[in-house]
Order: sequence, then structure tokens, then C-alpha cells
Amino acid sequence: MNRFKCMKILANKLKDELIVLSLGEMVDEWDNAYSGPKTLYAGALGINCGVAIGLAKALPHRKVICLDSDGSMLLDLGCLPVLGNERPKNLIVIVWDNEIYGSLYTEPPLHTHTSKNVNLAKMAEGAGIENSLTVRTEEEFEKAVTTALSSNELYYIVAKHDNSPAGIKLKRKRSDAVEDKYRFLRYIEESEGLDIKPPCRQL
Repeated sequence: MNRFKCMKILANKLKDELIVLSLGEMVDEWDNAYSGPKTLYAGALGINCGVAIGLAKALPHRKVICLDSDGSMLLDLGCLPVLGNERPKNLIVIVWDNEIYGSLYTEPPLHTHTSKNVNLAKMAEGAGIENSLTVRTEEEFEKAVTTALSSNELYYIVAKHDNSPAGIKLKRKRSDAVEDKYRFLRYIEESEGLDIKPPCRQL
């Protein structure tokens, strides 16, 4: 299963959902599939799911999608019991699982624990996340995200994908993490009528 193709499937179904994204090669892929102010590029491992939970709890009327990776999720397994107990109905967690650390350009690739016995979907199910599943084809992925987007329930979807290239020449994302953060923040302010961070006072 090709991750970029799945990203385009997801992007074509989005309306006003908020996205929290991990780091690595998926950054350029997502920017090509769905560029705009509705994505928060967290830019670090192990924080994405926690940020998405906070965002979903703060804005319960908005659907939030966390696009995480297997490496990042393994670094933040503490988010699973929080998800299982809080169960934010407006949150979808999608874990892109290619069984390697895609942001580390090592040769040969450094494998994650999901390449052996670790099953993130079963771990999530054990934590109390009822709608927890693994998809392995683009058809399964589309069916899962379609159901999740139309439901008022927490979903945890592990997308097992290969490391095949996107199939097109991807444009490199030009903005940095600071610019992305403020662009996302201003979008939340405008769309929600909030004043989160007022402009600096003129001296």
C-alpha cells in the first residue's frame, strides 16, 4: 500500500477537519496532498497524538485527525490509555506504519518494533479504544477513513504501507515549523472567533 496515494484519498474527503502531523518524509507528501493552514506540523516524534487529544478536547465540535507514524507512536504509548479513557468522539488517529524509522536515513533502514511482534491496533484495543483496526490495502484504507469521518466516535487506524515512492515528483515544503505554527494558530483564531495570541504591542 502506497502512503501518498492513501494521503490523497484522505485529502479528497476533508472539509474543515484539523490535522496534526508528525515529521519525516510524510511532511512533503502531506503538503503535496493537502496544502493549507488546517495542518499543524508538530515536527517531533512522540508528541503528535497528545497534541491531537488536547486539540480535540478543546474544540469538541471540530473533527481532528492525527497523522502519526509507528516510530512516533512507540515513543508515546502513554497516549493509548488516555485515548481509551477519554475517548474524544471527534478524533481520528491514523498511524502510518512502514515498520522503519523513515526520518532516519540509515542504510540499511532501522526497523521499529512493529516489524516483529508488536501490534499497535491490538495495543490500542487493549487500552479501551473500541474502533481500533489495521488496514493493508488502499481499498481498506478508504473504507476505514470514510466510516471514521462520518462517525461521531474515536477511531484508531493503523495503516500498514510499503516504502514505494509517491509516484510523482513531490514539491519540497517551503515553510518552516515556526511559520506553520502561526499560520495554524491564526486559522484557528479566524475560524473559531478566538483570540489566542494577540499581536505584539508596538513600542
